[in-house]
Amino acid sequence: TTDGAPGNKATDPSIPEENWECIQRFCDQVNADPEGPSIAPRLLAHKIQSPQEMEALHALTVLETCVNNCGERFHNEVAKFRFLNELIKVLSPKYLGTWSTEKVKSRVVEIMFSWTVWFPQEVKIRDAYQMLKKQGIIKQDPKLLEDKILPPPSPRPKNSIFDVDEEKSKLLARLLKSNHPEDLQAANRLIKSMIKEEQEKSAKVSKRLNAIAEVHSSVKLLGEMLTSYKRQELSKSDLQILQSLFERCEKLRALLFRLASETTDDDEALAEILQANDKLTQALGLYRQVVVGHDQGRRSSVTSSTDASGRKDPTGSPTAAKEPASWLVYGNVSFSLFLILALSCSLSEGRGSSRLSVLSLTGSIPPVTVYDKDGFKVMIHFSRDLAPGRPDVLVMVLSMLSTSTQPIKDIVFQAAVPKVMRVKLQPASGSELPAFSPLLPPAVISQVLLLANPHRDPIRLRYKLMFMQGGRPFSEVGEVTGFPEAELWPGS
Repeated sequence: TTDGAPGNKATDPSIPEENWECIQRFCDQVNADPEGPSIAPRLLAHKIQSPQEMEALHALTVLETCVNNCGERFHNEVAKFRFLNELIKVLSPKYLGTWSTEKVKSRVVEIMFSWTVWFPQEVKIRDAYQMLKKQGIIKQDPKLLEDKILPPPSPRPKNSIFDVDEEKSKLLARLLKSNHPEDLQAANRLIKSMIKEEQEKSAKVSKRLNAIAEVHSSVKLLGEMLTSYKRQELSKSDLQILQSLFERCEKLRALLFRLASETTDDDEALAEILQANDKLTQALGLYRQVVVGHDQGRRSSVTSSTDASGRKDPTGSPTAAKEPASWLVYGNVSFSLFLILALSCSLSEGRGSSRLSVLSLTGSIPPVTVYDKDGFKVMIHFSRDLAPGRPDVLVMVLSMLSTSTQPIKDIVFQAAVPKVMRVKLQPASGSELPAFSPLLPPAVISQVLLLANPHRDPIRLRYKLMFMQGGRPFSEVGEVTGFPEAELWPGS
């Protein structure tokens, strides 16, 4: 890497097409050289700033390829301000922006924006991108074609997508070594199918990240507009926007349901979807409380005190005191996770491959209270449906809510069962409950528990609940009693 030879060939401006062989060799050398991940970004930054358009474009292609193939150390280097500043120089009119070509500048913007989507945890990348937007250097977010976006690097760096599936990799290696034309054609078909599979996976991830990002921005905007609504600061056109935003949020909730049903093999991604759903549920509840409740209040105030004796309001219907619909959200929020969560798990050797289907929770089986102290309540709700294809697996949903005046943080729930059973906890939708506000629907954390009980023995479940409240750590240990045994298992 130090002599720059592979980098020079991979970015040669005299070649109009990408030299993938040289690009791959460059990536291999970055991975092989202990200093590669720190030296390569400096070399690429120099090439990206080249006055020759083709050299800069090739260098940007090499950069994207390295981010996807050279592991965490390379990724960490390009996420530093030192490297990001080199990209900013290409765009900024104070530096090279006046003579950088539009093609190069738009590619740099696309790459930076795609990183904010793929690596939302990298604050420096997001800050650098937002700064460029505030300065007016970036006018609007580019449209990223889903099939063009490459997936983020795996936590365990792999040289290429062909290393992901060991069986296919071995088959591909064997076919490529063959001298028979049919084998080479089969290798070509296999490569195409693997690339297509990877692109479809990338498109799904992109769709999920974009949906979650839209949920967070919509929830924030809805909150701001509701504050203005309460202050009676909204014009007629603003009220139409507020109504449209509410309708969009309802559609987003349906989209989250679909995304959760497609996210069958990634517990962390599922937890992100559920967390976004909880935020959305609270925002929709607040809208119903503030807007719907306010409208009902206005309608009832039009009638005089004599209406209580049975007179009708101007619409011709008898007046009745109605509970604001939003307070029903208290129940709905705690059921927000019950959106679509039944998981079919193997649960063998503690591992589970999960498949989602619709989970119906009926009110006929009352929930069991696990913990209830100082405004912090933890309950277990039961599904009448067993896990699909697993009649021995019971699906339960743990819900945690707080009416405490202090926030409750770092919440962790653990469960254990006798050896004849097995329990698996899906990721919780969050780990923190804010201080209770009478003006907002209560926040709720939800967590799915799957309990395999092949012999249908009486259920014994021990738990450990850890959290911080009022700056003090708590660690509660106990046993859940009162399982409604006969009702839980059909046919028993």
